[in-house]
Amino acid sequence: MKPKILFILHLPPPIHGAALMGSYVNNSKKIKDNFECSFINLSASKSIGSIGKLGLKKALFFIQLLITTAKALVMKKYDLCYVTITSHGTAFYKDFFVVTILKIFRKKIVLHFHNKGVEEGSKANKINRYLYNFILGGKKTRIVLLSPFLYYDIKQYVEPNRVYFCANGIPVNMLSVQDARKITAPVRLLFLSNMMVAKGVFVLLEVCSKLKRENISFECHFVGDWLDITEASFDQKVTEMNLTKIVFAHGKKYDLEKNAFYQESDIFVFPSLDEAFPLVLLEAMQFKLPIIASDVGGVKDIVVDKQTGYIVQKNNADELAAKLISLISDTTLRDTMGNAGKKRFEENFTLEKFEKRFLTILNEIADAA
Repeated sequence: MKPKILFILHLPPPIHGAALMGSYVNNSKKIKDNFECSFINLSASKSIGSIGKLGLKKALFFIQLLITTAKALVMKKYDLCYVTITSHGTAFYKDFFVVTILKIFRKKIVLHFHNKGVEEGSKANKINRYLYNFILGGKKTRIVLLSPFLYYDIKQYVEPNRVYFCANGIPVNMLSVQDARKITAPVRLLFLSNMMVAKGVFVLLEVCSKLKRENISFECHFVGDWLDITEASFDQKVTEMNLTKIVFAHGKKYDLEKNAFYQESDIFVFPSLDEAFPLVLLEAMQFKLPIIASDVGGVKDIVVDKQTGYIVQKNNADELAAKLISLISDTTLRDTMGNAGKKRFEENFTLEKFEKRFLTILNEIADAA
């Protein structure tokens, strides 16, 4: 008889890492073939901009979520309950009550973190430390992290023998299976993420200004939704830096339009100040783009420094500029790193590889005493 698992996870909208992975789990034939699955949607927000904001609709959703969870536990005896838990902020308190219900029913629990912030949340107040200790503790509770580099975030609450590591994966994009790009000057840099200060947008603009002063020939294309950086403030900054003919912002793009930017670019730049395991790096790798990314979260599990790209200190425009200059000036190095990144993606980060890791972990936890 297949183990019964209750999946309480994020599903789109909005589209972010946890929701994308939730949709992959929800739609996975392999997972449904191995387990008797039930699903509850944990997403209260309908857009990226509304995440963390309170409202009547969210309050009603929260009440309904707790009722739905309790009913599910009454109606069926689950061998395992899986939750994609948020590490901090308003959503953490919502998830706390969901996990509390599971603990009241004395269920075996898997808490899967797709972000980080427990360490910072613990510093905020004593109440948070008590809440973390309660939901992360207990022999029946197991933790799944995206990378060993993220263990530091929870180590004060969770001993290593209750922790599993499962790197994310994404579907193979058939449009990435193509002939080599025809490189034409200038070299095209690509940033693809939400337009936020925390994503390093202004750091990259500073780098672009440095490259221009060095008379480096390049273009830099920003693709992403406008959030705490507005289009007007970005354009003003570009004008002030005299980058209007070099830097271009295109807003959010999806599917074929997004793929076109990957196909037409030469280097992927991701100077984010805070990440867990950015899926966008996996997308860039399968399009054979060498990557320059900040040393944050689990990025070192994705990018191999000096092999598939470069890892630089966060918020260090000088180091980022130096690495970009080395790649812009060396077509062979870009090709070598891009090909190595494509191979690493195929060996480690496809959706098939993720499903295999995920199934192994769930089976091991379900079988454990």
